[in-house]
Amino acid sequence: MAIEKQTNGIYTWSCSIDAEYHRNSIRPGLYMCIGFAVFLLIYGGVLSSRFHDPMSFWIVAACVGVFLLIVAIVFGLAFSAADPQETYVLTDTYLKIGYGKSSVFFDFKKLDRVDFHEQYIELREKKRSALVYTATKEDMEFVREYITSRVSGDTKVYFY
Repeated sequence: MAIEKQTNGIYTWSCSIDAEYHRNSIRPGLYMCIGFAVFLLIYGGVLSSRFHDPMSFWIVAACVGVFLLIVAIVFGLAFSAADPQETYVLTDTYLKIGYGKSSVFFDFKKLDRVDFHEQYIELREKKRSALVYTATKEDMEFVREYITSRVSGDTKVYFY
């Protein structure tokens, strides 16, 4: 079993996830960066026009160009990942996906629906959802039983 139980009773593991799911999960970040760049260009253009200083617009445009170059490099590397990995932390009350500021917590009592598939588990709340992967079938069975025993009675649970 690849899932490790820590001394504090928390289970942790890392494993490969579906590359297409990974790309779809980071795509909103790319769109936000592009939207931010467009906003800066429009705002820079309005200020440049208002103060009759076309040179200031070109400075803003150059900065936005450098920003978009960095965005293209970072997201290009992220989108080209052939074997993306994810980390998971499983406690008695929640499942944490990811690490650091980009981690997402799913409280078992707040789940609206849980779908158990052969390759992954889909956790759904009102406005968000996430897929949970494991390295082996044995790990998948363990996580399935662990989550099933901790969700509230109102949670819809489906097995596929």
